[in-house]
Amino acid sequence: MDWSGLASQVIKLGAPILGTALGGPLGGTVGKVLADVLGAPDETPESVAEAIQTAPDASGALRQLEAERSDEWISVIKAGQELSVQLAKTEAERGPFHYAWRPAMSWLVVAITAQTFIIAPWMQGVFGLAVGTPYEQVLGISAIWLTIYGGGHTAKAIFGNRLGVR
Repeated sequence: MDWSGLASQVIKLGAPILGTALGGPLGGTVGKVLADVLGAPDETPESVAEAIQTAPDASGALRQLEAERSDEWISVIKAGQELSVQLAKTEAERGPFHYAWRPAMSWLVVAITAQTFIIAPWMQGVFGLAVGTPYEQVLGISAIWLTIYGGGHTAKAIFGNRLGVR
C-alpha cells in the first residue's frame, strides 16, 4: 500500500481536500501528519490505514483536521502540482534519448529473441544458413536486461522500507 491508495479512503470518510493532498506528490508529508493525529504507531500507509479502521472517530478527526488547516492542505496540493509541472519541464528539456533508451533496449532484446528463435530456424531450413545467436547468449542478454530494467523496482519494493525509499 502507498499513500495514494489511502487517499480514496480518506476522501470517502469526508475529507476530500486532505485526501487529495495525501494522493499527491507530497503525500508522505501529509501521511505523517495523519499518523500523529490518529495515533498510528509509525508513519507508514499501512499503519495509518489501520488507525483509520480502529480509531473511535477517525472520520470526525479527519474532517476536523481538514477544516482547521484547509489553507495548508490547499497549499500542499498546489506545491505538488507545481512540482509535477517542474518535473515535466525538466524531462522535456532532457530530450527523447533520456527516456527512449529503455524501450529501445527492450525492443533490441525482442529482436534478438525473434531472430534466434523464429528467423534463424527458417534461414537454416530454407537456405542452409546458420545465422542464429547461441541460445545461452540470448538467455544471458535477456536476463541481464530484465535485471536492469525490472530489478530496480523489485529491489525498491523489497528493500525500500528499510532504506527509507518509497
